[in-house]
Amino acid sequence: MGRIVDHDQRREIFAAAALRVIMREGIIGLTVREVAKEAGFTTGALTHYFQSKDQLLIQASEHSSTLVRARMERAAAAPSAIEAIRKVVMLALPLTPELRGYWRIWVGYWERSSYDADVARVMGLRYDEWRGRLTSLLARGQQEGEVSAQLDITQAADALVAMIDGIGVQVLLGVSRFPPARQKAMFDLWLDTVRAGPKT
Repeated sequence: MGRIVDHDQRREIFAAAALRVIMREGIIGLTVREVAKEAGFTTGALTHYFQSKDQLLIQASEHSSTLVRARMERAAAAPSAIEAIRKVVMLALPLTPELRGYWRIWVGYWERSSYDADVARVMGLRYDEWRGRLTSLLARGQQEGEVSAQLDITQAADALVAMIDGIGVQVLLGVSRFPPARQKAMFDLWLDTVRAGPKT
């Protein structure tokens, strides 16, 4: 009797391998042969589950989002909204080699999404989730009196997303000097614009 294969587990193994390859070599290094080798399987085993590079890329995206989501959910549970926002944003900025690895993946998705509708759809979902998380934390901040009641939280979340994207791209491409201390200072400047004034 043949060994029973857990197909969901096999897909996760390939997705995790693809993620490691992308973090190490970028999207350009994502090949069927390299991912199969990283996972410890033959290329034939991999192509049984994924018929294209973009399918593999989407699965790697889902895997990475699962890892990041768990961390962000823990960060969002901080005692105060301001602390939660800070912790969540520190997980999004390219402050460490690991986080810069995730940025390599994200920039690669941008490039692929420009001509692949499925990749673009997945990226759209990730952005919706990201903006939704920030908007929810800002709304919580208003309820707790830490964020200005006059703030348009949707615009504030959009501004923060755009700032983080800009920092991430410039750090990754090396076109500007944004060491971790400066990244944090830029976030603090944004945070100052959304905070509630002193209570009288």
